[in-house]
Amino acid sequence: MIGLSISQFRKLTPREIEVLTWTSQGKTAWEVSVILSISRNTVNTHLRNSKDKLDTSNIVHTIVEAVRRDQIKI
Repeated sequence: MIGLSISQFRKLTPREIEVLTWTSQGKTAWEVSVILSISRNTVNTHLRNSKDKLDTSNIVHTIVEAVRRDQIKI
């Protein structure tokens, strides 16, 4: 992560943004899956992909980085 500019990180997909936004509002993976009509495993995949793209260590860190990089609004 050191030496990389923010623009060098991969952008989140619209669905990853949607999942992270609901998660940032305190929704569980199961609740997000019901809201978006997708499986809980798919929600967890989007969260994992977001974490990997933003090079973060956990979901809270992922949400903070996504906000900092102006990829989600909370």
